Amino acid sequence: MLVAFLMFAVMGTTNLLPPDREPRPSEWGYRPPDGSRVSVNPPSLTWVHDRDAVRYIVQWATKLDFSDAVSVETRWCVYTHHQPLKPGTYFWRYRVIRKDGSASDWSRVRRFIVPANAVIFPKPTMDELKRRIPKEHPRLFFRPEEIPKLRQWVKGEGREIFEPLLREAERLLKSEPTPEPSVRGSIRDPKTRKYWWPNREQTLKACMEAETLALVYLLTGEKRFGEAARKWILHLASWDPDGPTNFALNCEAAKPMLHRLPRAYDWAYDVLTEAEREKVRQVMRRRAMDAWRSGEVREGNGHLNEPYNSHGNRTWHKLAECAIAFFGEIPEAEIWLDYAVNKFFAAYPVWSDDDGGWHEGLSYWAGYMSKFVWWAEVAEKALGIDSFRKPFFANVGNYALYTAPPGSPDMGFGDLSHSRPSSGWSFVPYFAAKTKNPYLAWWAEQWGMKLTTNDPVIRLVYGRLKRVAPKPPTDLPTSKVFRGIGVAVLNTTLMNSNDNVQIRFKSSPFGRQSHGHDPHNSFTLNAYGDALLVNCVYRDWHGSPFHTQWCWSTKAHNALLVNGEGQKPHSPDPFGKIVKWEFKGSVDYVAGDATDAYEGKLKRFIRHIVFVKPDVIVVADEVVASKPSTFQWMLHGLKEFAIDEPSQTLNLERERAGLFVHYIAPEPLRFKQWSGYEPPPDIDFMGGRTFPTQWHVEASTTTPREQVFVLTVLRPYRINERPEKSVTVERNETAILVRVPCAGKRTITVALKRPETEVATIKGLRFKSFALVDDGKRRWTIGVK
Repeated sequence: MLVAFLMFAVMGTTNLLPPDREPRPSEWGYRPPDGSRVSVNPPSLTWVHDRDAVRYIVQWATKLDFSDAVSVETRWCVYTHHQPLKPGTYFWRYRVIRKDGSASDWSRVRRFIVPANAVIFPKPTMDELKRRIPKEHPRLFFRPEEIPKLRQWVKGEGREIFEPLLREAERLLKSEPTPEPSVRGSIRDPKTRKYWWPNREQTLKACMEAETLALVYLLTGEKRFGEAARKWILHLASWDPDGPTNFALNCEAAKPMLHRLPRAYDWAYDVLTEAEREKVRQVMRRRAMDAWRSGEVREGNGHLNEPYNSHGNRTWHKLAECAIAFFGEIPEAEIWLDYAVNKFFAAYPVWSDDDGGWHEGLSYWAGYMSKFVWWAEVAEKALGIDSFRKPFFANVGNYALYTAPPGSPDMGFGDLSHSRPSSGWSFVPYFAAKTKNPYLAWWAEQWGMKLTTNDPVIRLVYGRLKRVAPKPPTDLPTSKVFRGIGVAVLNTTLMNSNDNVQIRFKSSPFGRQSHGHDPHNSFTLNAYGDALLVNCVYRDWHGSPFHTQWCWSTKAHNALLVNGEGQKPHSPDPFGKIVKWEFKGSVDYVAGDATDAYEGKLKRFIRHIVFVKPDVIVVADEVVASKPSTFQWMLHGLKEFAIDEPSQTLNLERERAGLFVHYIAPEPLRFKQWSGYEPPPDIDFMGGRTFPTQWHVEASTTTPREQVFVLTVLRPYRINERPEKSVTVERNETAILVRVPCAGKRTITVALKRPETEVATIKGLRFKSFALVDDGKRRWTIGVK
């Protein structure tokens, strides 16, 4: 029987087991979600990659029995059709063809709905891409037929844009190419770590020199620039792929070579002899194959299946530039390009859904979106793909607009988001122009972002762009939930941070992976231009002891500990979720569930945020433990807190704003305060630079108990408008009333009541009410007056 089974497998008879393995949190999984309405037509169909697969067959149909099925064979674990589908309900499935010739059974049937208003965005076939890519050079950013007009433009209307490039090229004619880095620097080797980033900077400088000369030659036709470009190109082609710019050793140094050398080759193609072209092709084939086989791509399906590798989400489009430049000249270029186009349509961006959020935070959003400009321009010119038809890119600036209103002291969640948005984010006005978004244009203008850059070719792209008139967001809601990343941003105003009080709250289905390591149910508080309650998103070098042991810990953030322990760190597990939100004008409410993040320590952890605008925030924590435990509430600031243990209060004051914190717990909490970092950052790697000191307050229960309901009342204030310190609390078996004195002789009353009491009335007071999460265990309803 075993022999017969093996013979049938070799002959290709269908195996009995369907390929429906449950995806791991690190995997892209089955999309569209079963039964969902899609936003793009045709939707990308994706599934879990089978390591033994050599190809897949995917089918979709309007009939459940698949009698009208369309079947397609593909090498990838994703598929996007080249024609839109008629609106309606569709069923789809796939099967695996494995290396031994056997075929799996069909997967289970999944369903999706194509609405009539879905964005039409079919993916071109490879045959169509071959027709679109110019046979001649240039191909990257420009097409051969537009060069005559471009040469006229740089002499006339575009002269002011072009002159700095021309001057730089003139300077380079009198110099020599930047040499190849001489020391193999690795981020993982303490002895050579100091060379790692300088090697990247040196490589980038050398590549941009070659780019500038080749571009100026392309736009002038002057032989002297062409000969210089030839010299620089051959210089770069002589660098050792196994040396300091080796991809496995230092991907940051290797990436400029992956796409910038191909640009120079493409623009100065006609000054190279065929032998010289072949030399460049050989070295670029080697460098591209290093990237192709790396952990950032893993020959395509590896990254498509597990696309949350951060660096891999910029490697694909750099590989695409290389593929286009050498299309028809390097045999593997076709598969590199096929992978990149499938990646863009089916699995990019990975850190958000259509609403424009970015799990890794604004700092990394900026890093990746600034580079996405290259793909957007190359794809449009060489491939005829308009990237801005994807819904994410239609909403690409919303997260920035809400997270960092003008004057914001920081950028919230995610690595390196401790600083402000940079005036050098020139890609933001570019996105505003491409999406015709006047609010984003206004936001960019407020931060001083201009369409200027040192990138030679993007300088020309920006100079030819039709801009959009800015408009302040006075007609937008001031608060927003980004469902895809599980982040709520609650503001009093989007106009100016000096007048704003802002709560950022995270409970994310993306987990704590990559650069978005902040804990679930954690928050930050900014007020009147100052950062009051801060997270720890500093970094010396990625993966350092400081980064992994302190920054990734729950203790380093405004979050909850159980018996002194936090959540599972840096995990892709979808342990967080924003479960409810309501915005009622003067009151915002949001709730998050982080129960599973504590790996069995808790049966329930719902954190409720009630923001009574402009200056009262109540954090209500429902916590049920698996066994009697103590609980610790962490808060962090950039100044020392004044602790008044008898009144269970904290006070923090900065230059423009201050904060009172009042704890309401079933027993007096014990306080502990310290400053600094455990372990400290690597000052040597940082060249002697240090991070600002943070102070940390732990407020802890002392009696082990299975459940607690604790309120933390936050009262930010302007430094010259200090409110009364006292908060009045009234309790009975059915309700808690918290009366908060505010500036201007106002008193805010927040009520928490049992659901069996009257819905809107307590002690004769009527409230705007918010029901807590109703899962059959609802304990309280929140009301505000």
